[in-house]
Amino acid sequence: MRFAPKVALCQQAARIEGFVYTGKTDVSRVGAAKIRAARPRATGAVLSLLLLVAGCDRARLDENLCPRDESPGRTTILVLDTSDPLTTKHRSELKRLVEELQTTRAAADLRVAPMEALVAYELTEDLDALEPVLKVCNPGQRPDEWGWQQELTQGKQIALRQWRRFQEVVETLFDEAQTDTPRSRSPIIEMLGVIVPRHAPSRRIAASADRPRTHVILFSDLLQHSPALSHYGDYPPPTALRSTSGLRSLQTDLTGVDVSLFRLERSRERDARWQTRDHYYWWTQLVRSFGGRVVWQESI
Repeated sequence: MRFAPKVALCQQAARIEGFVYTGKTDVSRVGAAKIRAARPRATGAVLSLLLLVAGCDRARLDENLCPRDESPGRTTILVLDTSDPLTTKHRSELKRLVEELQTTRAAADLRVAPMEALVAYELTEDLDALEPVLKVCNPGQRPDEWGWQQELTQGKQIALRQWRRFQEVVETLFDEAQTDTPRSRSPIIEMLGVIVPRHAPSRRIAASADRPRTHVILFSDLLQHSPALSHYGDYPPPTALRSTSGLRSLQTDLTGVDVSLFRLERSRERDARWQTRDHYYWWTQLVRSFGGRVVWQESI
């Protein structure tokens, strides 16, 4: 027996999708018995058509569980700073953060909602070779939260496998952050200048009221350290980056971008002495001066 390809079936369903069986017919042409016999068959045909249309409408996902035919609704960019080993407390907080990214109980601005993307980067000294350590989309509502309509029209076992894969991929972030190799440079601001244009829309598109805002999460000690600007010593206020020669290249357009700042408190005197109250709010001012919005900020 030959089966029509799914594309052909979907095209056929699209042509007749408007059909609704009313149970009315011309009694002069068929008898009452035939009418009674036709109704169950027609009802079954309508149900089959509804299932087919639902299957055609379901988003096709790529290898990262992202929609093939459209862009994700919103992108969350997580930057992990492993320039120094994470303490036990930092690891616990990171684990909680990873869990909140995928739970429906989390705040709306933190959670990666269905059909939204999560992209994670590890802070590196070599920005030319910067690539995400993880990219994945939430494939949809958790199957154990489905109503009967979804269970009727969607493949629950497939959805369960996709959801479990999403959870497994996200949880690898915790493993990515386990490093014991300190780095000599932390070009945090320069890194923003590379990754934000990759995933955030342009200023013109971001200005649209119905455009979802990109979310950047910095899980870092926030001690910028590069040849252009270092927090290990005296450094200018954020507003000076726009007007100071040699610093203008650090500017990044954060229009339409929300930023969450998790400052990792370091225990070494070399680092801790520079993590002052002024340093904490320096980053708040920087995000605002770049056109972004700070939605969460805390020290860990």
